[in-house]
Amino acid sequence: MGLNAKMTVTKDLKIHIGQKIKFFRKKISLSQEQLAEMINMETKSLSRIESGHNYPMYENLILISSALGVEPWQLYYMENSKDTDAMKNEIISALEEDKSKILPIYQYLLMLK
Repeated sequence: MGLNAKMTVTKDLKIHIGQKIKFFRKKISLSQEQLAEMINMETKSLSRIESGHNYPMYENLILISSALGVEPWQLYYMENSKDTDAMKNEIISALEEDKSKILPIYQYLLMLK
């Protein structure tokens, strides 16, 4: 793996971890300020982690996952066993079957921005 590929993987992982933290935080209706206070971290530092600019230090990763009620590995877990067209079709089918899923999926999409 070349240097550029390693840099891309590292950046993608930082972004992924940040998105997962944000997802789990919002899932339990915590603000960044509330989570930061719970783990004794500056809100700005948590924001930089969630936006994919910084990795959490190991100790902070443990504190964050504990505060969110998840295992640390869940912040890293990426399932990529299906191609994007198959996933898209599953989403469309699920939305057609149950319109009540539209709002939560839309809210999740907004979190990813």
